[in-house]
Amino acid sequence: MTRRNRHISLFLAFVMLFSQLSGQASRSDLEKQRKKTEEQIAITKKILKETKSKKQQSLKEITALSRLIETRESLLQTISAEISLVSRDVEFKKDEIDSLNSQIDQEKKNYAKAIVQSYKGTKIYNQALYLFTAKSFNQWILRYRFGKYLSSAQELYLDRINRKKDMLDAKLKELLGLKQSKEILATNKRLEVKELEKDKTAKNKVVVALTGKEAELKAKLQKQQKAKEALNAQINAIIAKEMKKAREAQAKKQAAKNGKSTPEKGNKSKPESKVPTVTPEVQQLSDNFATNKGRLPWPVEKGFITERFGTHAHEKLDHVTIQNNGIDIQTTEGAVARAVHKGNVTAVIAIPGMGNTVIISHGEYFTVYSKLKTVSVTQGQDVTLKQTVGTVAEDEDGATEIHFELWYNQDKQNPEIWLAKK
Repeated sequence: MTRRNRHISLFLAFVMLFSQLSGQASRSDLEKQRKKTEEQIAITKKILKETKSKKQQSLKEITALSRLIETRESLLQTISAEISLVSRDVEFKKDEIDSLNSQIDQEKKNYAKAIVQSYKGTKIYNQALYLFTAKSFNQWILRYRFGKYLSSAQELYLDRINRKKDMLDAKLKELLGLKQSKEILATNKRLEVKELEKDKTAKNKVVVALTGKEAELKAKLQKQQKAKEALNAQINAIIAKEMKKAREAQAKKQAAKNGKSTPEKGNKSKPESKVPTVTPEVQQLSDNFATNKGRLPWPVEKGFITERFGTHAHEKLDHVTIQNNGIDIQTTEGAVARAVHKGNVTAVIAIPGMGNTVIISHGEYFTVYSKLKTVSVTQGQDVTLKQTVGTVAEDEDGATEIHFELWYNQDKQNPEIWLAKK
């Protein structure tokens, strides 16, 4: 093999190894994703079972089934992706095995050539006799070295054959493991498809059971919407008050810094745009909160989103528009609500239809926890990350659901993009 061919072979081997390692990493990620999705399915089924055991069919049951179906479909996509990657690895492993078989065949040929060459060089089987028939000492040395070389070559080829056979056995075991993994995944996929069809059938049954109750359901939604509007008004008023307090505190601090007892009205010695509206402490807390965007823990440990943020058409009722300033999360019976970040309890209020509500300030950010049965914090209290703020209440449909909002001053934020991915 020329130097150029050796370099090409080493490069190809590196590329194949890199591709295999990349595939393994992707399969590992998919396996983690599959396990998380399976856990979410188990949680959703538990919540659905709790809801069904208490009340008759409701929109909440349809929503829970819809989320279960979505999660199963996501799981099926992950399993399909895993099967695809395993299939690719199977083919890759087959190519490695074919390559090793070819290398073993070549080493066997080299070994056979070495034996033939040894025979041709001596013409006789007795190595000792071959050495002692040398005509001179120099010829004896040459014959001895030649014999050693042929013997070493034979041992080398034989060692290579044995090592490559061991590698081949290992590759065959890996191939068998991959094939078994593929079979297990294929079986899981078939089972999940069956479960998915069952969930769809169950959902259709609930939809049929609720047919003809649109007026009643719409009236219930309107009542809930009014309760959310009342909550919105309260939140706005509370945040406006907190913002005013923050501005006054900063103005007093600025006046003290300038050597004045009170800030002068109309003082334009410094451009207004450059004067901070909050104290450095509040700004630091705000910045710390903002850096955790997309990584905040959920306000409940387990659950799924039943109603998303913003204005959108209702999933099941025609001509019904939902306006949601936050998100609604259905969770398990007896679940506790927890602070998504350290902060200070700004207010604890009660809103008819929304239960108890806790508002926590995180600098210029505010988080809202509604539909609480009990509250375990008080106004003015400092709270830590994941500290319990209360227990989640059960609504009239038998669902344990929390309403969660996130504001930046008086601007509503989509909490879903701030929370960590489940």
